Amino acid sequence: MVVGQDDGHDTLKTCFGWDSENQKYMYGYNKARAIEGLQQVMSVGTDSTTGSAYETEDRRFTIAGSQNLLRTLDTRMDGYPISDLNRTLVNHALSECGLGDKTIYLITGLPVDQYYKNGAPNQTFINQKIDSLAKPVKRIGKGLSLARILGQSVISEGIAAFYDVLFQPDGKLDAAIEQLISRRPIGVMDLGGKTLDMAVIAENVSSVYNDRSGTTNVGVLHLLDKVAVRIKSEYELNANPPLPFVEEACRTKKYELFGEIVDVTHIIETACKEYLEMVRNYFVSKCGDGSDLGAVLFVGGGTELILSILGVDAFASIYKGKRIIAPEAAYANSRGMWKYGMFVLTASERAVSVPTKAA
Repeated sequence: MVVGQDDGHDTLKTCFGWDSENQKYMYGYNKARAIEGLQQVMSVGTDSTTGSAYETEDRRFTIAGSQNLLRTLDTRMDGYPISDLNRTLVNHALSECGLGDKTIYLITGLPVDQYYKNGAPNQTFINQKIDSLAKPVKRIGKGLSLARILGQSVISEGIAAFYDVLFQPDGKLDAAIEQLISRRPIGVMDLGGKTLDMAVIAENVSSVYNDRSGTTNVGVLHLLDKVAVRIKSEYELNANPPLPFVEEACRTKKYELFGEIVDVTHIIETACKEYLEMVRNYFVSKCGDGSDLGAVLFVGGGTELILSILGVDAFASIYKGKRIIAPEAAYANSRGMWKYGMFVLTASERAVSVPTKAA
């Protein structure tokens, strides 16, 4: 069973198939929130993520679930993609998708700057990630079964997002995208949790323009930090509000303060506009005015957030040419990873547990 998982710093998005009957992808969505050690976590209701505890490499982690005031581990650390924490979160997310006891071929990703080194795939780091996710994880106590990861590939997140728009769910190529990439490079901007990724896909998907591509630590978590600081300052709080509450404020433009609802639209919109200016500056540093690109594809959770707050026209401040906003943009990478496994890798390549292709 092919599974694509965008195991990001803020959220793990999983795509594990296409439901042809209902014409929709099958997804999983899990926040990257965990605590070191075993914690007594209780809940009311049917939240299966609450209290899930795991052990791997002699370390124990508890998934935070919906306990918003818990101080969870910061995933914005060096080496997160090959860490015990990442491995635990990946396995938990697969289990929560209902993939327990299923044998899967897992495709995950890396940001542009980690996937490539001197213009070529960084096979050493790619292998380290594959080796990390191959290590055993054990659930502590009762809970859902874990998936069995038989084989793996790792793909550049920029390439994954492009595969998402290139391939339709049945594997056929999108004619408009195919024609576009045959004539001009296409830029991919991934507004992720920790990072902002810029990848310029060369004509005919032959490679990535290394000097036009890169990664900077200006992700959506940076935007959320700015919102938190401003809520604290404007309402004279003793500390920044918890991250889950800030995320809710960004979705609703309202914040519950001392039991009362206040309108924080001005804070949210101002922070988003400033964040977009940082995104634009990075785009210009890599691509200038982008006049030699055929289009720019916008993906990632940050794209969804900006779209919901400022609307589609906001992206014109970054690139005035042809703009493609991925549908359900937060899942673009995971869908692209699934499509890579289904339509690019061969069945024989998926049957082995070593890296078979670098994309």
